[in-house]
Amino acid sequence: MNAELTDIRRKVLALPMKARAELAEQLLASLDEADGQEIEDIWIDEAEERYQAYLKGEITARPFADVLREAKEKLR
Repeated sequence: MNAELTDIRRKVLALPMKARAELAEQLLASLDEADGQEIEDIWIDEAEERYQAYLKGEITARPFADVLREAKEKLR
């Protein structure tokens, strides 16, 4: 997260709950306006960032079976 986003996040989290909820609603609605290609590009960028972090040893991989099992347990 860049410095500008970090600053915005800090300011938003300092807002009263009602204001944060209104802002969250507006932000989520703005995502609905994004076209399919834009969303796909965002996910490609995210995947590339995660892969690079993995290659640098900043994050580790986990077996898919473990992740799936934990997700199913949380849904119960």
